[in-house]
Amino acid sequence: MSSEPLKIREPDERVDVIGESCPVPEMTASKKLKKMKAGQVLEVLTDHQPAVDVTLPSLCKNLGYPYIVIKDGDVYKFRIQKVG
Repeated sequence: MSSEPLKIREPDERVDVIGESCPVPEMTASKKLKKMKAGQVLEVLTDHQPAVDVTLPSLCKNLGYPYIVIKDGDVYKFRIQKVG
């Protein structure tokens, strides 16, 4: 699957965890994803580098969900597509 649709598509849901450190970004994303439908896109706004580098990618790999990271200044937009 190409990451292009995730880059240009407007997210269905968004969570802002700017200023929060691990494990808050991963836990918040996980809870939100459980409530979402397959095919929907979640955007996690974070400025916590370990969440972008380790915990959020690990969550996506464990769930089998595609993701992309878009850097916007000091904030990362971590977009996850729920599949299945």
